[in-house]
Amino acid sequence: MKKIYTILLLALGALTISSCGDELSDELVGTWDSISWTVEGAEKTDKVNVQFTFNGDKTYEAKYGSKVERGTFRVFGRNLYTTEDGKLEKLVKFDFDEDLNLVFAMNRTGTAERMVLKKKLQ
Repeated sequence: MKKIYTILLLALGALTISSCGDELSDELVGTWDSISWTVEGAEKTDKVNVQFTFNGDKTYEAKYGSKVERGTFRVFGRNLYTTEDGKLEKLVKFDFDEDLNLVFAMNRTGTAERMVLKKKLQ
């Protein structure tokens, strides 16, 4: 009986986390423009425009200056996993601030970076 109870609790927990990921995926859908980018707490000096578009079919497009990246994404908890076409999966932590801006917490080879993006009005 104890085994069944444990299995049911684990299944319920997995469903809760999964549905949370789906809900957060829905919150990401849309086009987001960068409004700030800090590296190790200092504002990035080169002002490159960054834009992410997340689609309801779990595809995305990222523009960084003249570079464009396309692929698929998934959400698990507050982790955003992106897989660029033909490349390996990447991970970025994300959240939303008090103004409902999207906040990425990144770690590029040991360097802490934080990008804030504002959703474009449709």
